[in-house]
Amino acid sequence: MLKLYIGRNAGRTICLSLPEFYKEMDKALAEFGDARPEAPVLVQEAQTTVPHLGERLKGISCEKQENRHELDFLARRIGYLTQTEQDVFSAALRMEEPGTLGEIINLSYNLDQYELIPHGTDQSEISRMMLKRDKGVEVPAEIAGFLDHERVSSAYFLRHKGEFSPSGLVLKKEGAVPEEVYGDGRHIGYIYPGYEKGSLALLHLYQKGCGSSCGDYALSVPAPRERVALAREHFRVESLDGLSFFTSIVGREDLTDYLPAGLGAEEINQAATFFVEEVLDGTEERLWQLYAVLEAECPRTLGEALEAAGNLKDYRLCPEGVDSPEEYVHHILEDSEVYYLDGFIEQFVDMDRMAKALMEETGAVETSHGIITSEKWRFRDLSGDLVTTRLFSPLQGEFFEEDEWGNMGETPTVLDGRDLMQYASAIQERVAGEDWSHEGGRGLAMYLNNQLLKQRVASMLPGIEEVNGCLYGVMTVVSHGELTPQEMEAVMAGWSGQASDGWGEGFEQREIEAEEGELYVSFWHSGEDFEILPEDVFLDRLRESSGPQMGGM
Repeated sequence: MLKLYIGRNAGRTICLSLPEFYKEMDKALAEFGDARPEAPVLVQEAQTTVPHLGERLKGISCEKQENRHELDFLARRIGYLTQTEQDVFSAALRMEEPGTLGEIINLSYNLDQYELIPHGTDQSEISRMMLKRDKGVEVPAEIAGFLDHERVSSAYFLRHKGEFSPSGLVLKKEGAVPEEVYGDGRHIGYIYPGYEKGSLALLHLYQKGCGSSCGDYALSVPAPRERVALAREHFRVESLDGLSFFTSIVGREDLTDYLPAGLGAEEINQAATFFVEEVLDGTEERLWQLYAVLEAECPRTLGEALEAAGNLKDYRLCPEGVDSPEEYVHHILEDSEVYYLDGFIEQFVDMDRMAKALMEETGAVETSHGIITSEKWRFRDLSGDLVTTRLFSPLQGEFFEEDEWGNMGETPTVLDGRDLMQYASAIQERVAGEDWSHEGGRGLAMYLNNQLLKQRVASMLPGIEEVNGCLYGVMTVVSHGELTPQEMEAVMAGWSGQASDGWGEGFEQREIEAEEGELYVSFWHSGEDFEILPEDVFLDRLRESSGPQMGGM
């Protein structure tokens, strides 16, 4: 919370609480009348939970729109900082003395550049640490108790930055270089108040059934316990796992695409914390290897994902440039004493079949990050029987009727599934004519966001079917073994997205010719009756409402 008192000089002021009443600022400015250069509307006083921040905000002009946006952003940013972080932020403000709102906001993203020594820490140990940092002198523990802490501190602060805060002594780390997180306009639609440096994912949390396009609260993972507690307090829940969320790009690939489908926010945070603390080394190469291992192993539980990551040393990612089965063949042949292949022989070899055989023999798996090998695959098991699942959803069409002069009308007639029955053959022909060769025959399975699920789902192909005199959209899903409820939910979400904004958006723009006009068919619509249901649930509902009779295409 940031409470501002704005006004002209020593005249009347108006109190505004940000971010709740940010939209009231324009109205407040209007109350002061036309701007006068000699007496602009400034922040006369600011109250906040961050000590020393208020004095940095006094005198800032509220007439500049950019300043108003940044004041609102700063207020929301403070809401994502724990009290300890706010105290470190306060000390950093005094050390650095930032001159602009942008610099103040950017400083709040660089609190990792400072070290907090909590109140209650033995002063003799602090003095020893300061002397070692300042002079490189290692003071024996037996003498530490006789050090004059005030003199040591004074000498240290002559050459190094440090400030006392309500939570303890804050020291700037040696060689610390702040990163520009907020700046160059990147805060507009890119950096969120809840974002933190080094994040593997930014989860936008909201209560199920009442989400907004921006979410209600952003949790940057990995998140410490204090930050998770802030999020719980925001929603007044004991666990975040019951909330819905979506993720946004934070400068790297989305962690959740490489974790089992259906994990909750706190489970994802547990995985992210483990990866950062136990597995990753700060390099992109190690992160790519981790993602490749998770994609190849296809773990179905959080425990399996953590176990695979914990054994990262047992996996080998092929060198850069060895990204396809054909490239892998040549990579293996370079050192092989069994196989020999020169340019002349290669023209007569079925390279695809040879690549498949060699990859099976050497335990190699192709992933979106390259080919990875292991002498011991822990969880990868895609050898089970193929299972077919069908998902049903309503169809909707728009029919443009041709007038007596052969011109198409501008206002279409909206058709539901029963109305579309008369055009079933034409619609079926159009759907059957879709070319899936670019997707390797796998259809929409190639566009699943979750890379683990993409491995497990062999194909997803849309179609239509008549049921009780009504035409429905049908997504036929073929998977390696039964999908878990969480995996099926993710598949249905993927199909919903494709039906509305992906393949379905393109399909509904393709004309289907009819004798008396033109027909356009949608596999998705925004009505309340739109729902994607597994076949068993769909048929149960039909039986409840109209009996068991059923037709088919």
